[in-house]
Amino acid sequence: MQGLTRALFHHPPVLILLAIVLVFGLSVGDLFLSGRNLANVARQVSIEAPVVFGQMVVLIAGGIDISVGSTMAMSAALAVGLQGYGTLTAVAAALLFGVFVGAVNGFLVTRCRIVPFVATLGTMSVVRGILLTYTRQESIVSQDPGFAWWGGGSLGFMPVPMLVAIVLAAVLTLLLEKTRTGRNLYAVGGNKEAAYLAAISVDRYLFLAFVISGFMAGISGVLLASRLESASVQLGTETPLLAIAAAMIGGASLLGGRGTIVGAFLGVLALGLLTNGMNLLGVHTYYQIAIRAMILIAVVAASQLMFVSGHDALLVSAIVVGAGLAAEISTQQSVTASWLLFELLRWSFGLFGVLALLWMARRTLEIPNTQSATGILYVAVLGVFIGELTGLLLSAESMYPL
Repeated sequence: MQGLTRALFHHPPVLILLAIVLVFGLSVGDLFLSGRNLANVARQVSIEAPVVFGQMVVLIAGGIDISVGSTMAMSAALAVGLQGYGTLTAVAAALLFGVFVGAVNGFLVTRCRIVPFVATLGTMSVVRGILLTYTRQESIVSQDPGFAWWGGGSLGFMPVPMLVAIVLAAVLTLLLEKTRTGRNLYAVGGNKEAAYLAAISVDRYLFLAFVISGFMAGISGVLLASRLESASVQLGTETPLLAIAAAMIGGASLLGGRGTIVGAFLGVLALGLLTNGMNLLGVHTYYQIAIRAMILIAVVAASQLMFVSGHDALLVSAIVVGAGLAAEISTQQSVTASWLLFELLRWSFGLFGVLALLWMARRTLEIPNTQSATGILYVAVLGVFIGELTGLLLSAESMYPL
């Protein structure tokens, strides 16, 4: 039992998944845990999984790809828009377009020495402009009924997109963990200078990471177009946020050199279950976007704070208490001294209770290194904060429906 608990503490995505299933399982009941609903979640998550895998590879190599949403949308448009030349031709063009955008990103980063965020932000806008021009801001409908099988069909009990995601996850896992290419990608992301001194071609592997990301975005675009049997300019607008958040939940770092494909899949599954649970609770889409954005902020902050000494825990906790209290005050029409005192005590006792539990967990689970314990501590603190803000958004929707 102790070994299982220790394993859970060392794998935050699993803890997050368990927490989401527990919360929505209790809130929504049998509807959330029904086979039909979980199959729907599996299909939707599988369509989004390839683009998250690509983002994970880029983050491992020390980059970031903001253009994946536009690339996915344009690939979807090509997959249905070129079906007059044959479905296979249209799908091949969509995938090649993804590879092309990835190669452009890689060229801008490795040859033009543009920061990955800026380079991919630029290509995101260019591709979005091409998409608007190509579609004329109208939806494109698929002409081939058989094309829908890739996004909506099944092989036995297994949805086709899930099978595609599993195959891609297996291939990329083997690439990253069992080949020299994978080891070099981790080395480049972990320390570019050291990789260069070790005679590793830093530019080549960073370029490869962006090409993989573009290709994966193209696959997601094809699967999404098949699922919808159409494509439109609205596709992919939230995909960069989703891909980065899922990869970060899965263990990636903005500093590079960390993360796994299995972690990326668990991350996108966690966000998929979260979105599905909020849909079942009737949470408006606008609030869902805000909640996912706050989750991304919390995960990135936790990732960075893992490198902060444990001595700063009280300062960070005080900031969290103050921010949470300010958020709650902003939703109140009138604030009394007794209410303010109650909320201050509730936040403080809640946070320091979590800190105490984590301190005991660190001792009983024999977590060896202080940075790991500190990282878990900050994840929990920020998790409480995000939980409170999520509750505020849910209550705000009931008070101010859109």
